[in-house]
Amino acid sequence: MQDIIGPGAQDLSQLLYAPGPQQDGPRGRGRGRGGGGGRDDPRGQLIQILQYVIENLIYHMTEIMPKSGVLGTHKKAAVFEMIKSGKRFPDGYFWQIELDRLEFDGNGRTVNVGNLEAFILLVGIFLSRSFITTLLMKPVDYGLSNETLSDTAERNLKILASCLLFLVRRVSVRRESPMLPMPGEVARYVFADEEMRPIHLRLRRTYEYCENLLREWGSEYIKRLRQAGTTTTTTTT
Repeated sequence: MQDIIGPGAQDLSQLLYAPGPQQDGPRGRGRGRGGGGGRDDPRGQLIQILQYVIENLIYHMTEIMPKSGVLGTHKKAAVFEMIKSGKRFPDGYFWQIELDRLEFDGNGRTVNVGNLEAFILLVGIFLSRSFITTLLMKPVDYGLSNETLSDTAERNLKILASCLLFLVRRVSVRRESPMLPMPGEVARYVFADEEMRPIHLRLRRTYEYCENLLREWGSEYIKRLRQAGTTTTTTTT
């Protein structure tokens, strides 16, 4: 993260106005696969930095699937409770675009939580709230930085938050379905889609890579949590 908020961080907002016609794509595999903007593109290094940060963040997030603890794949875990039907969340927890995808009973408890709904809840826990609305939008309050950020760092975090939010909106629907609209609750903290268009186009392959990671991770996580819910403990006398 120091690549975008540290003292020597370059201003990624230059990418908002990048005219380059080529599509950038990561090279190689694994963590931070990188991507070139081409020798003739002066903003190539900036897109590589952004690709590296996004891909590494999602890669490490999708490594989270512990067997124990509050995020563990067992039925006493907090995350197990959160993807069950019958859960009541605090008022104001959800964005409207999430409310539109979930079902609730007359008491405000979740109902009919299938695998897609469970995935939306997981992404909401790990990405929408743990990263976007906390670390990235309030970096000092939540410990991402111990000091006031520079204007460049703030712009860079706004771009990163915009990219991650775009990814959330993309993975929260079935493949090939139109992505979710911009959530009005956080719209003022990120760049508008039209402003981000030059960056979104150049990150097309990064988004595809991250979407695949998230969907595979979510599917396996949910499968293990569902299995934990059906496991019975046998005692012998």
